Amino acid sequence: MVRILPRDVLRGRPTVATSDVDDAHEKISNLFCSHDLVPQTRGTTVDMKLRSLHRGDVGIEYLDYGAEVRINPQGLESFHLIQIPLTGHARMDVGSSTVESSPRMATVPPLDRPFSMVWERGTPHLIVYVRRLALAAVAEQVYGEAAGRAMDLGYSMNLTAGPGRAFLRSVVELHDDMIRLPQASAPVFVQRLLVDTMMSRLLMAMDKAPATDTERNQESESRLIRRFRELLERHATEDLSVPDIAECLGVSVRTLQTALRAECGASPSELLRRVRLERAREMLLAADPREQTIISIAERCGFSHQGRFSALYLDAFGELPSESLRR
Repeated sequence: MVRILPRDVLRGRPTVATSDVDDAHEKISNLFCSHDLVPQTRGTTVDMKLRSLHRGDVGIEYLDYGAEVRINPQGLESFHLIQIPLTGHARMDVGSSTVESSPRMATVPPLDRPFSMVWERGTPHLIVYVRRLALAAVAEQVYGEAAGRAMDLGYSMNLTAGPGRAFLRSVVELHDDMIRLPQASAPVFVQRLLVDTMMSRLLMAMDKAPATDTERNQESESRLIRRFRELLERHATEDLSVPDIAECLGVSVRTLQTALRAECGASPSELLRRVRLERAREMLLAADPREQTIISIAERCGFSHQGRFSALYLDAFGELPSESLRR
């Protein structure tokens, strides 16, 4: 999976910063659309940081509110947004549908109906902006008479699946080209090629193609397993034990172990360790070596023995924690 670090998004571009909620609301309304912005802790200010760069029909934004906020837009109408958390977690509710997003799962808000989002603190986003008419033109070229179905994007994009990874790579290529050359001096052919490639891969990543075996297995997972995964995503770095997890889910340890072994082929402790290692990797890749240490990150992710952590990390990712930290 492509790893994008918050500090690298639109590096060198001016950063708009504000701690005033009303000011942050006005700036984002002017950039996107009318919405309500509500900090989730009473009396909380924000620490918003925004970088933005648009070129023709597309744009790339870096947005971090620096606080947990609820955002209630009225619908986007004329453009699509693909919202990718670089760290942390967010949630989007559209009617009865809910999407839990993370660096592995992007949200794609609807154009024609209200939706609500909660961004947790520590959840900077890379946002890809695409004009609806431009995407529709690419859909017609790629899908012909089936373009209408291709434009039914849905609300989420799995960034760990092949099409999602391909989309993410095309975003990085477009991003690098946009910050390397000003629009006036960039070759028009190259610009158009990168933009069309990104939009084509967006459509392919959202396409309602027949599910693969893996996707069918994911869809058939029991409600217990889905709740278990959601709990790990949110609380993996806390001092959790398997009995704690079972109690939170309202089942016995044996019931949880049996369900996970049958559906995932692993024990609760193995899956908890896997999620903690992935969280540690995210933090190591995003950390400044001058400010954070491997020990502190390992401890924050639930690993108290550095030697054991290093061995598990090497086995999982093929490199030592120190190599990830120096990237």
